[in-house]
Amino acid sequence: MQHYLFPLLKPSSVAVVGASERAGTLARGVTENVLASPFSGDVFLVNPNHRRVLDKPVYSSLADIGRPIDLAIIVAPAAAVPRILNDERTQLRSAVIMSAPESPDGATPADWRRDIATIASARNVRVLGPGAFGVVRSDIGLNATFCAPPTVRGNLALVSQSGAVCTAMLDFAAPMRIGFSSVISLGGGIDVSFGELLDALLLDSETEGILLYVESIADARGFMSALRAAARTKPVVVLKAGRSLENIERDILSLSVGVSPDEVFDAALMRSGTVRVRTYAQLFAAARVLGMRERAKGDRLAIVSNGRAPALLAADSALSAGVALARFGPTTASALKELLPKDIVRTNPLDLRGDASPQRMADAMAIVLSDPEVDAVIVLHAPRPAASGIDAAHAAAAVALGAKKPVLASWLGAINRPDVHDTLEAGGVANFFTPENAVEAFSFLAAYRRNQQWLLEMPIAQVDSLPPDFAAANRVLTGLLDDRAEAPDLITLSAASSRQLLTAFHMTVAEEVALPQHVSEGEGEFPRGQPSSFPIPAIRIIVATDPVFGPVIILAPAPQTPPALAKRTAMLPPLSRRLAEDMITGARRQSGALPDAAVEPLVQLLSHVSALVCALPWVRELQLDSGAVFADRAEISSAEIIVDPQRSGSGDYDHMAIHPYPWELEADVQLPDGTHVRVRPIRPEDAELERTFVASLSEETRYFRFFYRLHELTPAMLARFTQVDYGRELALLSLTDEAATGEGSAIVGIARYTTNPDQVSAEFAVVVADAWQRRGVGRMLLQRLIAAASRHGFKRLQGTVLRTNDAMLSFAQRQGFTSRPDQNDGEQVAVVLNLA
Repeated sequence: MQHYLFPLLKPSSVAVVGASERAGTLARGVTENVLASPFSGDVFLVNPNHRRVLDKPVYSSLADIGRPIDLAIIVAPAAAVPRILNDERTQLRSAVIMSAPESPDGATPADWRRDIATIASARNVRVLGPGAFGVVRSDIGLNATFCAPPTVRGNLALVSQSGAVCTAMLDFAAPMRIGFSSVISLGGGIDVSFGELLDALLLDSETEGILLYVESIADARGFMSALRAAARTKPVVVLKAGRSLENIERDILSLSVGVSPDEVFDAALMRSGTVRVRTYAQLFAAARVLGMRERAKGDRLAIVSNGRAPALLAADSALSAGVALARFGPTTASALKELLPKDIVRTNPLDLRGDASPQRMADAMAIVLSDPEVDAVIVLHAPRPAASGIDAAHAAAAVALGAKKPVLASWLGAINRPDVHDTLEAGGVANFFTPENAVEAFSFLAAYRRNQQWLLEMPIAQVDSLPPDFAAANRVLTGLLDDRAEAPDLITLSAASSRQLLTAFHMTVAEEVALPQHVSEGEGEFPRGQPSSFPIPAIRIIVATDPVFGPVIILAPAPQTPPALAKRTAMLPPLSRRLAEDMITGARRQSGALPDAAVEPLVQLLSHVSALVCALPWVRELQLDSGAVFADRAEISSAEIIVDPQRSGSGDYDHMAIHPYPWELEADVQLPDGTHVRVRPIRPEDAELERTFVASLSEETRYFRFFYRLHELTPAMLARFTQVDYGRELALLSLTDEAATGEGSAIVGIARYTTNPDQVSAEFAVVVADAWQRRGVGRMLLQRLIAAASRHGFKRLQGTVLRTNDAMLSFAQRQGFTSRPDQNDGEQVAVVLNLA
């Protein structure tokens, strides 16, 4: 599939507009770099004031080239940029504006930016910049930048908001022999966004991992949707800067809830399956370990060393990083007893002593790696007379090659030994300068694994089968509006209104809801209701609305909690049960005082809070204190709720960065023959049902669906089909009724759409189990899919059908689709339904 940004990322033709040979200019540097790079496409120089530049012919304009141009690198004066882009004779697909935004013709820089954006949109030209670094694309040999150092070809893509950071990172990566597929900066961000580039890189076969340098995000939904989609397939590592400016720039809605943008950004990344780092070195360390052949299945680390000090340093670093040291099982202890001298302690970290030979180190590694309680091994080597660095590296690499677990290393004293580094890397061992670096890198693996699990959590919008009382909740809002001539920006709810709103979402409230004393409305503190059935520490649940990422839910101790225990956990809604449990686990780990019996009631309370913020965009802040906790519920003892009556919302979750599971699409349906089926969107836990469904299809049905002979879905395909972002794709399942069949539910039909790269159309597919065909399942699913696509705002629903699939072509025609030959494949037919 071709993404519309591919002409920008991997162009076949490049024009340097404003090319010059004047020494010391931006134009000269860019022109030289483009001409000197081994670019496999066509290069054109454009400047109306020159006939030749650097002994190359020059065109007066892009139009004079006489052919379509994929990418224009514009280094012309700012005043000329609008005219260059607005030339109707030009067939230009994308542009990188390196020119700095000045004030041409008396206009302000902001006016100039708006003009550029308007012209680019009208001419359908995608633009990076202004003040952009340019584009590096290693597989086609393109260096269209002003100062990029030589770039090693590789499989990492670097996307940055800063050209200076691109240059610095390339300098940093070169001696480490870290290669890139693409390097690109957004510059002033006038058009192309992070989300669009992530979508393009997801489809790029040359890119296997993505590095992001982020300073700010403009479109949270687009960014999160693309980031979550990319991270399902390719590791993504994020370096975020700008924390030092937050206290100056952030907009705090009230003094009662002080949530920093950095805390919210952390919460966003945890839900996106990515890893966040703090330095250049960490960025590349994370990229290296995430690109390893083997992935850790858990967080338990073993350390094997030929010296006590490196082993202790690594163990201390693990403690600081929150990495668990594995406990060796009895089989491992017995094998180590046979291998090692009697006076060596056979625990983790394992010190083999300075006289350990390469073979002893290799044997010890093999034993430890075979322990089921060990998820990864870090092997440390200090220079010793008994074992040279290169001999030990060969021995360690040989063991790592056959291992099914990641092996990291730190060969001390080998910084200037490329032979040692290359030997380890050839064995799949990621080598680091220090033991601390190696442990830190493993902590990124552990964080990545945890965040990937959170990524798979189904984002539900409501808690259980009992829906909220939306009418009662909306009466709170209408009551506020009725009492005022015009709606103010923010209103703090009274105790009675707070009770009504919380009760509508099935939260248990004390006899009277207390308002915190700093709130002017209300009558002060009220009795806290019945005493708790068991003692618990004070728990506070906070909801704040971030200006970029929308609502965030925070679980925190009450203000009187000692500072050493006053740590909190933040999550972006919607919360699944697993996410709520993880928030509570974090609170228990920090305070250590929450009893087991309190967990379930607090999970329910967090889930109800999540349902409230998903459904009501007009709730801007919320602060709840849990007092009494019973076996079946947590009772709210005090509440503060701040609402914005002007934010009624569209019902499409536009106020949220993550689109929830669309529970409103669930339904029980009766087919024309009287059979009842259940229809609902697909969930991640449906992977086994999906695998069984595809395997049960006839060979012909599978061929018509996938266009090739497929026997069963691969794990990657299963993940792709069941782990969907409901904001950009939808799969509706038709399932048998368990009560009717007396057996477990099974899929009998699937209809899905996926957003196309143009963002205005969607690709659809429908498949029905052979035994259920011609019973109305396909028509029912497609009609519901069309309705959902229309509500989403798509203009077209389109699909591809094999020319020999007469039944599907006839079915599509009956549902209103038009058909035409596929321009790219004579064996296929394109079917299209206009929705708007």
